Amino acid sequence: MKKQIVFMLLTTLLCSALSMAQVQKLPAPAKSLGKNVMEALWSRSSGTEFSDKMLSDQDLSNLLFAAIGVNRPSEGKITSPTARNFQEIRVFVFTTKGVSEYLNKENSLKQVAKGDHRGLIADRQDWAKTAPVSLLIVADEKKFGSSDTHAKLAMAIDAGIVSENVNLFCSGAGFVTRPRMTMDIPAIKKLLKLSDAETPLLNNPVGYAK
Repeated sequence: MKKQIVFMLLTTLLCSALSMAQVQKLPAPAKSLGKNVMEALWSRSSGTEFSDKMLSDQDLSNLLFAAIGVNRPSEGKITSPTARNFQEIRVFVFTTKGVSEYLNKENSLKQVAKGDHRGLIADRQDWAKTAPVSLLIVADEKKFGSSDTHAKLAMAIDAGIVSENVNLFCSGAGFVTRPRMTMDIPAIKKLLKLSDAETPLLNNPVGYAK
């Protein structure tokens, strides 16, 4: 009996350790970086050519903070506005090593799939596979609380705002990106185990200029 208890405790500790290992804490996002707002607007453009240089953890932190980061912790408010502050938009990060969800309250990445699945984001546009990072923007109807036509429109608008945050950040910080709707949605939903209420809407391949 004692051996069984010890074995169960060790198994629990091992599972907990493995679970913790799948969550990567990111460095705090920068308070100041790159061009000012008007300069970023003047230089904003969409690109399709990327260096193979991987973004650093600090780069990812800054990028993801721009997307849906928590900028008013005492209120739980984020950088991108959403309808009635539902905050229904989720962001997933695709890299050569795997797929992670951005946990904005903890400023962390939680791995949800191993391996290089950037091809699912690229789908029929091979150039998108060359970006070292692709951000997937997903709307979660469960968080929104409705799935009628108006709700779907509102969620699509919210996703567009997140994508534009990414576009302007990349322009200001010296990265290349392009907002896209093309992707293999059925395969992505299967990979990430998304429900019918969780819909991939947009993606942004991101990288350094080639």
